Amino acid sequence: MSKWIQYALVPLTALTNPFQLMWEGWSSSHQVDMPNMLCGPSNYTTEIVSLDPLAIYINGFMSSWEVAYLRDLAESQETFMHHEDKHPDDKNYASRRIASSCYLTMDDPVVQCIIQRSTDFVGFINHDGFEQLQVVKYRENERHDPHHDWFASPPKMASGLTCNRAASFFAYLGDDPEGGETCFHHLYPAPQDADPAKFSNINSDDGLGFATKPITGNAMFWMNLHANNTGDLRVQHSALPIRSGTKYGMNILLKRCF
Repeated sequence: MSKWIQYALVPLTALTNPFQLMWEGWSSSHQVDMPNMLCGPSNYTTEIVSLDPLAIYINGFMSSWEVAYLRDLAESQETFMHHEDKHPDDKNYASRRIASSCYLTMDDPVVQCIIQRSTDFVGFINHDGFEQLQVVKYRENERHDPHHDWFASPPKMASGLTCNRAASFFAYLGDDPEGGETCFHHLYPAPQDADPAKFSNINSDDGLGFATKPITGNAMFWMNLHANNTGDLRVQHSALPIRSGTKYGMNILLKRCF
């Protein structure tokens, strides 16, 4: 069955150089020019899980057909790169991240819908567009140890500006794994009446931390930078190991240049 029939979408375009688009090739002012039926209504709901730093859980950020389409798009590109990151200061240290990832073409109409939805979500938050969307895939026993999305030494652009990741979305694209929670180690734990299907707390010495379970179509949003553009240590997070199955997720990263 063709993608046009299956998803009621226009044909896909060729993948553009991901590193060119990641920082400089996409602007939040980009106008999405497509029939409204392709994007559909945004019926998500939100739960504020932290005020400082700001972190928001989003229910139903993407529809089931958007999830299926994006996952299929990622797999059809056949450009998943396997990552096994070693600790930079210790060659004998266990890998910090074991996963696969690929970048999606920003010209795809569904990708543009997600970008527009993300732009609408952040409202007046100061940013300078998005990195190229990245789909990540975790198989059994794969994980990503505690890390920050912001750069300790942010890159400088050809324009002379320095850019860093102002905020992050992480959206869950299935495929119903066991394990694979996203753990925020330094935020306050979830209250006792929090939905256990979505949230769980972690056992830590300081009593902090909670985890979100990978529910298809839902997402987490959080701010990475302080007002002075320095990285916020409190948004350290990790992807817990997959016990069985496969987890797909998508990074939607806002950049801020200064």
